[in-house]
Amino acid sequence: MLYEVGQEVLLMSLPGRFRIVEVKGEVITIENDTGLRKQVLEQAVRPVNQAN
Repeated sequence: MLYEVGQEVLLMSLPGRFRIVEVKGEVITIENDTGLRKQVLEQAVRPVNQAN
């Protein structure tokens, strides 16, 4: 799946929503509203479905 900077995702190992801040191949850097940043593989996240 192609992920983009700014996209909201869910991380399988932590609760809450995260925002993608950087994409380098299969490694994605994500950040939550409290400023927690993690580098994870793209397989570890799921996109948040946005309702229109």
